[in-house]
Amino acid sequence: MIATADDGTRLHYVVAGSGPPLVLVGGKTSSIEGAWWRYIPPLSQQFKVIAFDNRGAGQSDKPDVPYSIPLMATDAAAVLRAAGETSAHWFGISLGGMILQQLALDRPDAVRSLILGATHCGGERRAAPAAEVPGLADSPLRRYANLYEPHFILDHAQWVAEDARHFGKMPLHAIIRQDQAVKQHNLCDRLGDIRQPVLILHGRQDQLVPVARGEELQRGLPNARLRILDPAGHQFHSEQFATVLPLVIRFVEDVESHTSHRGTENRG
Repeated sequence: MIATADDGTRLHYVVAGSGPPLVLVGGKTSSIEGAWWRYIPPLSQQFKVIAFDNRGAGQSDKPDVPYSIPLMATDAAAVLRAAGETSAHWFGISLGGMILQQLALDRPDAVRSLILGATHCGGERRAAPAAEVPGLADSPLRRYANLYEPHFILDHAQWVAEDARHFGKMPLHAIIRQDQAVKQHNLCDRLGDIRQPVLILHGRQDQLVPVARGEELQRGLPNARLRILDPAGHQFHSEQFATVLPLVIRFVEDVESHTSHRGTENRG
């Protein structure tokens, strides 16, 4: 399916299942298939799952014009409208989590809750270099050492290789445009205005976004809780799939339950 962004960019999205709407927003360079192939089948048994390719990625248009996080937040809102919803729960990873912070500020009515994974509120703070892991240099999967906790690659090579088969490719100009959007992102001083319930998920060994950035989000967001996955890198949602999936389901169900309960009290 195709949604049309405010500037005419065509955004590819999919819908699966029924129930409370949950929108999945991937990270830099990722597509629906690359980010969410493990998640959509089980989540769609509980929720109406909506997932889309960010501009520049997957089957969405890849215009060679400036991208920004506010622009990509309007893309997310356009997909929500096209899918027939006015509000949803949102799960975003890395770049996706930045987009969702902006969306919650610009369109709070569209956000029931946020799940922010491996992301930050702005600025660059690099993690310490990872220690050398014996055997990794000889692995054909060593190129993914910045995404996964290195021992996970060695111990679960088949799992990582299966992930890699789902990773897509992007033209260089689109990678640069997404990267420029990330570098301009800075909402650290505005986190206190995001009032919705937030679940923060972060891998302790994340080499791209240090775990301290997840802790910073928790301090800045007034209604957030943090779950650190250990061991896990930037691909925490794959490495800790068996843990993350039920965390996401329980969080969304809890928010829905409390929202329904308040609605009943208000009617009484």
